[in-house]
Amino acid sequence: MLTQYPWVSVKNQERKHIEIGAMVTLLVAIISFYSIPDFGDKVIMEKAYVPPPVEMINIPATLQPPEVAEPLRPGIIVESEIEDVDVAMEEIFVGLDQYKYFKEAPPHQDPTVPFEKVEVKPFPVGGWGAIGKYVVYPPIAIEARQEGKVIVKALIGKDGIIKEVKILEGLPGTGLDEAAMAAVLQTPFEPAYQRDKPVLVWVEIPIDFKLR
Repeated sequence: MLTQYPWVSVKNQERKHIEIGAMVTLLVAIISFYSIPDFGDKVIMEKAYVPPPVEMINIPATLQPPEVAEPLRPGIIVESEIEDVDVAMEEIFVGLDQYKYFKEAPPHQDPTVPFEKVEVKPFPVGGWGAIGKYVVYPPIAIEARQEGKVIVKALIGKDGIIKEVKILEGLPGTGLDEAAMAAVLQTPFEPAYQRDKPVLVWVEIPIDFKLR
């Protein structure tokens, strides 16, 4: 026969276990209640956003120059119905001639007549200093210690050869005029050109006589 102890009986310990469980549950509830933070009393204050100050720069207005209107060109009025074409064209050209729109071409010159002005001037072969090689100082001028300038006018042909010489300004009686003309006659020249053609031309050649 089995002996049953009272402290081992589940039926006897049931009330005790229920009381212990209830106390543990109540304790856990109390701890949980105080451990949860309270959000109701706390109010989070957010600061208002203040933008940083902006520096204002005063830019002066740009002044634009006033536009200048281009003047209109005068037009030529032509009647729509022209009875006489020749008369109308003559009137038009007469009107244009008043404004000098057309420049007349220079008259054609006889190639046998010497030019005074040309497009390309003649020049001595070797430069203007080459004339000095042919200058001979007259002994009479050396003895008289005579110095000065002689201007010779020379006619240069199409081949560059001197055709004629004469004195424009000289020192007569000193021998310097004759020496200047002799030097020019011996000097070869490049011819002058007019409209890409060699021509006769008059040129003025100054020669200085100085004693060393």
